[in-house]
Amino acid sequence: MTQFAGVQILRFVAAMLVVVMHTTQAISIHMTGQGHGHYWANGSAGVDIFFVISGFVMAMSTRASPSDGPSRLQAAWVFMKRRLLRIAPLYWFYTFLKVALLLVLPGLAARSSVESGHLAASLLFIPAVSPWGLIEPALPVGWTLNFEMFFYAVFALALALGAPRLRFCLFTFLLIFLAGRLAPEFVPLAFYAQSIVFEFILGICIAHAWLHYRKVSPAMGPLAILAGLVLMFGLGRDASSDRFLTWGTGAALVVLGAVWLEPWTARTRLAANLSFLGDASYSIYLSHTFVVPAAVLVLRQLGVQSSLVIVPAVCLAVLVAGCMSYLWLERPVTTFLKRTFFRPQVLSYPHPGKLP
Repeated sequence: MTQFAGVQILRFVAAMLVVVMHTTQAISIHMTGQGHGHYWANGSAGVDIFFVISGFVMAMSTRASPSDGPSRLQAAWVFMKRRLLRIAPLYWFYTFLKVALLLVLPGLAARSSVESGHLAASLLFIPAVSPWGLIEPALPVGWTLNFEMFFYAVFALALALGAPRLRFCLFTFLLIFLAGRLAPEFVPLAFYAQSIVFEFILGICIAHAWLHYRKVSPAMGPLAILAGLVLMFGLGRDASSDRFLTWGTGAALVVLGAVWLEPWTARTRLAANLSFLGDASYSIYLSHTFVVPAAVLVLRQLGVQSSLVIVPAVCLAVLVAGCMSYLWLERPVTTFLKRTFFRPQVLSYPHPGKLP
């Protein structure tokens, strides 16, 4: 599929927003003593950017999917297999790393413990109540991957049926959303029945607009991005506001602006280097949960107290560790698995793009 350098760069930005959020939380826990509830919550909007990008990339990468029955089934299977090979191995690695650390050093994380049933659900991307009482997997940041895999499964079903992806996903999400209100006691259903799932739909809509209405000046890109930033960070968000209406729509405007800006972004000298950081964003996202608390504790031991020093230093450490994870672990493993499980030219339509 066509590579969008601006979208790749935005993936990196989204990952770093989450990193900054967790860094401020680690400072609150390990330095100021204010606990888990005091941190820069707006950094979580990086997840919403990820979800919009996911919808956009999946729609763009399957725009020429086959129409006959057997080919549709094969396309759906290959699509899902590619997604699993892209997402699962690295996630499983860091999940088992977390489990190993907790077994060796049980006091390492106050809100984590190991329970076999919960661990199995985590590895299978099934939402379940954790031993510490929250609906999140053994590696807590993996809650976003539960949503991602749910979206991939619904999208693959649309491919298999030959149904319009936008309408099929929207209708399915609406059914789940309503069903979750009727049966809130069923944990997976209650988990998926959140408005955040509709952010994937926003990404599909952006792809549809790009494919059918391309006559938008790149000069409109900064305006869309500015409007999105105001929605996400300028207006603020409290517990009573709906995430989809604030961070979700804001994220969609930022992604739309990045797509509109692409003719300009692709010509910049730094685009290729920054796109590499987008490639590494998944490794950054998963590995930062180990690097952030460790780096904050090291800086505390060194006597560093200023958040203005701690946050950039931790982000730099996360960036280095994430790039190392990508170059030495994620990319080699993904390449090996693709060569093992795929023959050349399995399908006639473009290879799915990279996702966080």
